[in-house]
This record gives sequence, C-alpha cells and structure tokens, in this order.
Amino acid sequence: MAKTDPLAQLKDIHLPEPISWWPLAPGWYVVMTVLFLLIIGLCYWVYKRHINGLAKQKALNLLSIYKENYMKDRNVQIASARVSELLRRVALVYFPRTEVASIHGDDWVEFLNKTSKNIDFKPVKAMLLDSPFKTGETVNLNPLFTRAEQWIRQRGAPCLNS
Repeated sequence: MAKTDPLAQLKDIHLPEPISWWPLAPGWYVVMTVLFLLIIGLCYWVYKRHINGLAKQKALNLLSIYKENYMKDRNVQIASARVSELLRRVALVYFPRTEVASIHGDDWVEFLNKTSKNIDFKPVKAMLLDSPFKTGETVNLNPLFTRAEQWIRQRGAPCLNS
C-alpha cells in the first residue's frame, strides 16, 4: 500500500453562495413602512399649508388692490367699506360663523383686537366703523390698511366649523 499524503487529499476552499438581497429582513419592511407613512404625512402637511395660505394670499392681494385704488381715487368711503368687508370675510374663513357673523360696532373692533397679536384697532375704529357711511370725508387710511394687512398675515389654519 502506498502511503498517500493526507494534505494532497484536501480540496480547495468552497465559498458559500452569495447572499441574496431578496427577501428582505423583516426590519427593512418596518423601515420602509415608516418612511412611506412619513412621506405621506409630509405631503399632507405641505398640501394643507398651501391650501391654508391660499385664502390668506388672496385676501392680501385684494387688500393691495383696494389700497392701490384708494391711492388713485382717494375715495375714503369706498376704501374703508372694502377693507371692513374684507376683514369680515377673512374672519368668517378663520373663525366659526356663529362667533363672527353677528358681531358689529364696538364688538367688531374688540374682536379684531382680541384675535390679533400686538395690533390695536382702536385708533382706526372710526375709519373702520364710520367712514364707510360718510361721504366727502378726507382721512388718511394708511393706518387702517397697515393694521388690516398685519391682522390678515397673522391668520393660521381656516376654521372647519362653519
């Protein structure tokens, strides 16, 4: 019997088959689900923010048009009536109708003060309440336009309880 070398009988190293990337481990499914939900939530947040900003942007555009018309025509009666109407329309979008619709006079000015941050409508109270009904009056409405713009810019999400 011939003695054989035991090392010669060894075969080459066998590498295991490459690990497949499919099927994924359960943890990856959890990660993908969480990412998917986060993306959906982010898209919804961006959409709601865009929609909420549309009402505010349209109101600011209207206010800008009203101010341009006032600067051109100097008609205090029409300009103050339009600003008052615009403020009420914006309030109806951002606050419950039951809270806003019946307010008038001093209560309306108080509501504007209560719902604003650091804006006082008392100095422009006469412009807001009386000027729409006086003809031929010459008043500088710039403080009213400034306060109205600030108040509109402070609005957040529209009210869902109409």
